[in-house]
Amino acid sequence: MPAAAHTGLAGPPGRYPVLDALRAVAILLVLARHWAVAAQNTFGTVPGGPLALLSANGWIGVDLFFVLSGFLIGSHFAGPQATPRGRSAVLEFYRRRAFRTLPLYWGVILLCWLSAPWNPGAEFTRLAFATHLLFLQDYLGSDVMVTLWSLAVEEKFYLAAPALLFLLMRAGRRAACVLLAMAMGLLCWSMLASARGVPAGAYASFFWSVRAPFHHALLGILAGLLVAIEHGASSARRAPRVLFLALAALPLALHTGRDWLAQGDWPAVCRVIMLSCCLFALLVRCGLAVNCSRPAFGSTRPLRAVAKLSYALYLVHYPLIEPAAQLCQALLGSAAQAAPALASLLFLLLYCAMSWTAAWLLHVSLERPFLLLRDRLHPPRAAPPEQARCAKL
Repeated sequence: MPAAAHTGLAGPPGRYPVLDALRAVAILLVLARHWAVAAQNTFGTVPGGPLALLSANGWIGVDLFFVLSGFLIGSHFAGPQATPRGRSAVLEFYRRRAFRTLPLYWGVILLCWLSAPWNPGAEFTRLAFATHLLFLQDYLGSDVMVTLWSLAVEEKFYLAAPALLFLLMRAGRRAACVLLAMAMGLLCWSMLASARGVPAGAYASFFWSVRAPFHHALLGILAGLLVAIEHGASSARRAPRVLFLALAALPLALHTGRDWLAQGDWPAVCRVIMLSCCLFALLVRCGLAVNCSRPAFGSTRPLRAVAKLSYALYLVHYPLIEPAAQLCQALLGSAAQAAPALASLLFLLLYCAMSWTAAWLLHVSLERPFLLLRDRLHPPRAAPPEQARCAKL
């Protein structure tokens, strides 16, 4: 992305605007999940009917992030505009990823460390610092922010991606798709086998032994890689917008009918994760095909703005839940217990406003300067016009 693209918060649409829309949906789901849990614990209710259930199941937004990451990184080496494989291309990939992810991540870690003395019960030991510095919290746990587990998964994938994609592409696209499908099947078996050993209702045990570890969370990323490799062989495919909307209705129906985590049936939760990853992969593939015939599909300015702040929002929203709840209770006083639904909605507004403000400040002070520096030092390759690329057969 050229440096000029960073001048506005939303920025111009990318080559695939639908991916920005899906990224925005993913972060909104994650924020909704943590609001729903906090609202239930604080005020005893989560208003919204089916939307309340969707909020409770918002944890699945992380898997949508994984699918998108798998596709975007896979496209770097296997897509229709893939960079030539070689040492310089791999070093450039690592350099751009480091500028993109590390400054903001380490900045948030530093802020957590500095704020620990004013946060009762917070502990940030040297071991915790080393754990997060080396991105091992998906296996060793996190006493800083539980949400940072997914960053450890992502960084491990970035390290392995060039070698993995090199081996897959040497085998050929068709063989690579088969190998990825087999690997996904093996991961599904491993997840189910591990989940059966976790007692019903023991969410913490399920989370740290099944949900968070890299070798299980990799399922969504592999689904995204599969889409990237298949798309690289057939980037000219087109699809109607109605097909994308029909596919989007499937995960929506899946996550508005039942609070899956509340059931405590961990094998069932694993099946939901597997099905959701597959549905998200189909949705991404269909969205790419829609963008071939409708280049502006998904490029609404609000979604682009949310997508642009999605990384910062993911990093800063969780510590702001408690301050937002306390501010809500202070504003409403005894009315918070008399009208819990109203209190939950006010809490949602405060939580979103505080998260957005903090994310914007981090974006302006840390994220954007490093992205601009990256693009000045190493300008990205120019991409051909979307219509021309989609038209080739």
